[in-house]
Amino acid sequence: MTLVLIDDDATQVVHRVPPGEARREATLRDLIAAHPGLLPVHDLDRSYGRLTTVTRELAIPGVGFVDVLLIDENGRLVVVECKLWRNPQARREVVGQILDYARELARFSYEDLQRQVSIATRRQGNVLYTLAQEARGNLPEADFVDRVARDLAAGRFLLLVVGDGIAEGTKRIGEYLRNQPGLAFDFGLIEMAEYRHIDAAGTEHLIMQARLLAQTTVIERHVIRSEVAGITIEDTAVIPTENVRAASPLPRVASDASARWRNFVDRLLGQMRFDDPGQPPARSGGTGWIRVPLPQGLYVNVYRSSSAGDIGAQVRFPNAEGRALFEGLAAEREGIDAEFTRQGLAPPDWRFGDAPEIVLTTSSPAPWDDAAEAEQRNWMARIANQMVNSLRPRLLGAERELAA
Repeated sequence: MTLVLIDDDATQVVHRVPPGEARREATLRDLIAAHPGLLPVHDLDRSYGRLTTVTRELAIPGVGFVDVLLIDENGRLVVVECKLWRNPQARREVVGQILDYARELARFSYEDLQRQVSIATRRQGNVLYTLAQEARGNLPEADFVDRVARDLAAGRFLLLVVGDGIAEGTKRIGEYLRNQPGLAFDFGLIEMAEYRHIDAAGTEHLIMQARLLAQTTVIERHVIRSEVAGITIEDTAVIPTENVRAASPLPRVASDASARWRNFVDRLLGQMRFDDPGQPPARSGGTGWIRVPLPQGLYVNVYRSSSAGDIGAQVRFPNAEGRALFEGLAAEREGIDAEFTRQGLAPPDWRFGDAPEIVLTTSSPAPWDDAAEAEQRNWMARIANQMVNSLRPRLLGAERELAA
């Protein structure tokens, strides 16, 4: 296909850049993120409002990364996956990939999505609602949250696969999707054709033409769900010292050290923030350590040890149930380690044994002055947040599977 530019002086034919030679996937992703209005979403569904970009590379734990997540001012979600259509295998893989994203998103609560968006954007608070308001949304926050939560539970969102050129046979994707049971979202296949035009001054201009090639509307499924709120009972007794990786407890007679720790932990708890809005607050467990609750009765024990000269965070998995949870997490070790490194943190140490542990430590030799303690608090807060981000959704998922 060609474009023809007509002006008073001349007519110029602009040829399309051949598929496979156009923009690479990352560049196409960035273009859509910067200009979501390029997408012909309203050709699919006129009820969508003004689109705004939530984030690129949204992590879906255990599945992968959504290229671009968009939202309109009313909280309707659009998932975009970009692909260069160079071979049939790529076409088959991208369909399976976006279906995996859809299935996992349909298991998300609003808090799950809010946590992952906060991680991706490095912004805290109700980022989705803030972005919708910036896009001229007028829903009250409670109504907005309820709308998104209901759409997630129903799997009611728009999936878009965007490619530089749609090869013969790819339109059968729609037929394939119609044969998938239980899907409750809309799907669109978009070809993003690229043209390059050089004007009389020698300046190259980029022209992008988005065309909707296929769409599938799936009848919404009805879900009957029985939920019983869980009851969590936390004891107030101090946990055994074997559960905390510290060389030795600080002596009780060191009242000055205890007072310094109380001041340290008060400041640490004051600055500790979690991306996950459902995460309960941390609390002091005793001199030298704090505990951050996790699902299934587990904790992140965040500690410092003057005798060992280090600070660290540890999750211990006691008894048979704990070992089973650890093994499930270990099966996703590569992905979990990558989540730490993407945040500029070292990956944790996975310790297998009768009572396996996930541990992360860093050297911090005593004595500690105010500057050293400030660095300790920053590190501890970051590690606790990342432990929660990586482990809590997976442990909640395991809990849901057991209850099913």
